[in-house]
Amino acid sequence: MKVEFYYDSTVASGSAYPCDNAKAVELVSQLAAKGVNAKAVDLKGQQVAFMTYNSALTGPKAAVRAVFGAKGALQEDFGKNVPALLVFEKDADRYPAEAFPRSDKELQKLLGCEEALQMLLAKA
Repeated sequence: MKVEFYYDSTVASGSAYPCDNAKAVELVSQLAAKGVNAKAVDLKGQQVAFMTYNSALTGPKAAVRAVFGAKGALQEDFGKNVPALLVFEKDADRYPAEAFPRSDKELQKLLGCEEALQMLLAKA
């Protein structure tokens, strides 16, 4: 498994998709300490690469797709006021198996990056 968390230390997450970036980065570090290929990417005011955004938008099945796209957060929001978590099944996968934040039909709520990281940590 490979985990990538995108955030921007120069921008606070928005109220629609809140995330405590510092806590999320710490959870990513804890995953890495358990041997998971996990990294936190601070965009520092830069735009995320289109391929990264596109993979989050089109890669996962619709049921586990993130809030990005025409009806949600746009590319300009990715990793900025909407921190993003991508979970790949294999290290070499081009498209993530899951992306967060997303609406979870089973839990019937918005599943954010921090909660997703905590769930991954419990499984690791």
